[in-house]
Amino acid sequence: MFSFITDMDKSRRTLLYACFYAFFCNGMIALTQGSMMPDMKAAYGLTDTMGGLMLSAHSIGNLVAGFLSGVVGVYLGRKKTVIMLSSLAFIGMFLIAVQGVPDLLFFAFILTGVGRGSVSNFNNGTVNAITGGNAAASNLLHAVFAVGAIVSPMAFLLLRNAVSWQAGVLLVVACGAISVLNLTRVTVPDDKPAKKSGSGRSGGFGFMREPAFLVLAGMMLFYLCSEYAINGWLVSYIQHKDALLQNFGVTGEALDAAVRAYSQTMATLLWTVILVGRLTCAWLSKRIAPKKLMLICSALEAGCFAVLLFSSTIPAVTVSVAGLGFFMSGICPMIYADAAEYTNAYPMATGILLSFGSAGGIAMPTVVGALADSYGFSGGMLAILVAIALLVVFAALNVALGGRRRTA
Repeated sequence: MFSFITDMDKSRRTLLYACFYAFFCNGMIALTQGSMMPDMKAAYGLTDTMGGLMLSAHSIGNLVAGFLSGVVGVYLGRKKTVIMLSSLAFIGMFLIAVQGVPDLLFFAFILTGVGRGSVSNFNNGTVNAITGGNAAASNLLHAVFAVGAIVSPMAFLLLRNAVSWQAGVLLVVACGAISVLNLTRVTVPDDKPAKKSGSGRSGGFGFMREPAFLVLAGMMLFYLCSEYAINGWLVSYIQHKDALLQNFGVTGEALDAAVRAYSQTMATLLWTVILVGRLTCAWLSKRIAPKKLMLICSALEAGCFAVLLFSSTIPAVTVSVAGLGFFMSGICPMIYADAAEYTNAYPMATGILLSFGSAGGIAMPTVVGALADSYGFSGGMLAILVAIALLVVFAALNVALGGRRRTA
């Protein structure tokens, strides 16, 4: 299955491993931000609304990276671009650990998003290019991201308890420094692509007149609304769920320690199951029509999230988190695959699809934080349930349309 690795020459294999490790660090960044949120808010006196704004700033940076990495790469080359931009992620994490000025924190979170987004753009394109579009290579790349997401919450908790929460953040900075160093040592084929003459368009924005594409864009919007908000707020939500805390059977410092351990374990469980779920969905998509599979997964994701919100026992919350990870795992990859008809025909379609998703990632964490300030975390998390319900509606529309195109 992974013979593509042994078939490579040493230079390309070194580049592949550098991409894998960079994606592992991306996974660490994604989950550490949610893990550190309760401690960061307490240390710097931030409200839930301000915490949500920080998570949204990360998504803004992620969106900006999509434009920056392409434009800068034309002039500096892709290697220099990814080295420069990926460094920003770890500069941002360092700033988060050492200072608590809200304006600088907002800027630091933007930097983390720019760095993470630039690595994502570089890695996906590079791995496809050096492996000839090998599906196993792409799946392995995203599996490594999940491994970073699985490891980081527990690593953060261990360092938080042994040293401080800042030590957990600085671990990511140290891993990121190694990633940047790795990238300086690789050779990137076609490092500086030639500037293209003309508009570079194929059919312009005709895809925007296609109801089927707009439905997929709506699915991407509401899916990433839920994913980004869940990643950012799950740990905080569990730590503030009073009805759940009563089931731990301890009080005082023992309760604090138990709840922290449980909430970080749930973040790890979520991404462990996402990793398993992605492999399972890849297998199921050959046996069940992907449009129907997305509808089934969206509906079951909504059910699991409802159980998470309205249950207060440890077994029910644990099972709901596992189910949530499993059923949300394959939705985003299947949306991309379902949109291939448009993204292959229209160069701008991928960017527009990503823009819809980024808009959801930007808006929802702030919405959850603002509602949590006014109505408590249960009220804030209800906004995510609404987004998932709308995802189900759009998934049903996707099945009803059946990919029918309005224009030739």
